[in-house]
Amino acid sequence: MATNTVAEKTDTSAEFRPEGTAAKVWEALTATPAASVTMIAEAAGVSRPTATKALTAFAEAGHAIRTPGRRSEEGRAQPDTWAPVFSDDVRDQDGDVPPTPDTAADAAVTADVSIDAPAAPEAPDTTTEDTPTTTMSFPDAMRILEQEAERRAAAEAELARAQSEEEARRQQAAESLAKARMVEDTRRALTDLLNAVTTTYAALLSDDDTAFTTGLEAIYSGTADVRKAIRTTQPKATTGWGSSRGGDRSAPRPLRPDVVAHLTKYPDLAFTANEIAKVLGRSSGAVANALDTLARNGEAELVSERPNRFRAVKPQDA
Repeated sequence: MATNTVAEKTDTSAEFRPEGTAAKVWEALTATPAASVTMIAEAAGVSRPTATKALTAFAEAGHAIRTPGRRSEEGRAQPDTWAPVFSDDVRDQDGDVPPTPDTAADAAVTADVSIDAPAAPEAPDTTTEDTPTTTMSFPDAMRILEQEAERRAAAEAELARAQSEEEARRQQAAESLAKARMVEDTRRALTDLLNAVTTTYAALLSDDDTAFTTGLEAIYSGTADVRKAIRTTQPKATTGWGSSRGGDRSAPRPLRPDVVAHLTKYPDLAFTANEIAKVLGRSSGAVANALDTLARNGEAELVSERPNRFRAVKPQDA
């Protein structure tokens, strides 16, 4: 295999006229000597692989010289450079093109490259002009923060609106359910009361004392249920005794006299605390405490348990 240097083939380059894409690369090479493949490709308007292929062919034919890139002060590899070779170049006594001052240190290496050897792979072009910047500027960061703040405010407003709509929907559903429950409770109370009145009236006509007494107790209880249903359909009064549950708890009116009066009014009947509480519009717990106190004081009599039933003390029992 021949080992002649690149420079020895320049005798046939006097009339070197490549064609096609190679002509563009040759024109760019001669116009920008000592340029990298990237620069030559841009000047020729071709791709980098096309420029590399053409330059390699020029070098193999002795019309171009490739100078390996050095390293910068930062240690980065510089791209290889290419230069054209003309037939009228001044040669030394061996026929070689004398090295330029910038490439004197690499001339010996270039001259020893065999024309038949494949071109060494070109080092990647790592110049700073090709390196993309990833640093975010301060105005960009501030703009992102402002956009995020606006997004958060919009999201919070949307969540608050959705929550308000959901609460309104639940409130409406609760009101509808409460109204339906009130209507059902009222109908049941009125029906039960009507049944108690009818039964009691029939017992009165038939002179059935036991059924009549039981019917009266059912009427009292049914009347309390109706009053309770009426209170749920009307606004609560803010003045007067027994106007509301809150008023019952805070009213200074004594409870035991009312319990005694109720027992005395129906001396032959026995009542539970819950039944008396419904009639008086007071709490069943307070009425139960009052009945226990009255029983200890001898003003009422416990006649049965589970549930506890009380009646007034008759004069002969006192």
